[in-house]
Amino acid sequence: MFTITPHPVVPADGPERSGLARLWYQLGPGSRRRHARARAEAQRLTLLQERWQQACHHIGLGLMIYTPSGVVVAVPRVARADFSPPVSFTVSLRPGQGAADLEAAAPRLARALGVAGLRVDELAAGWVNVVVVEAWDAVDLGVDRGNRGNRGYGGVGNDRPDDGPWPPERRVA
Repeated sequence: MFTITPHPVVPADGPERSGLARLWYQLGPGSRRRHARARAEAQRLTLLQERWQQACHHIGLGLMIYTPSGVVVAVPRVARADFSPPVSFTVSLRPGQGAADLEAAAPRLARALGVAGLRVDELAAGWVNVVVVEAWDAVDLGVDRGNRGNRGYGGVGNDRPDDGPWPPERRVA
């Protein structure tokens, strides 16, 4: 048996839908718009996760784990994100790490992420909610990746850490 699923967009909330209702949701009116919105959100989340991982590794929140195949750096992981103002995301902490560790590193994390400030709120044991206190440049969230210029590092003048080329973009299939 096979199913017709041109893209993995399914209703996020509400009651469980029948097969015909799911097919209508995936192929009916507005399905291309829903698919494009879901794809853009997935790209923004992937970019945020990548930048968060680099920032945590850069400021020393990562734990080096030695394996037979090499060294791996374990950092707190971004589980989900809400990109509506204010931008906020939920982070799963490493074992033994507390919200106080992220609160202490918030100013350095904000500078590494290229934002004005971060607020860390503890949700439960091992989970925190990170809220971007001041405006976050839309370019950094993957909305417009064409002309990057010097935006994302304060947005004023040439204050990028280096003038080297940007790293390649990560695409979500």
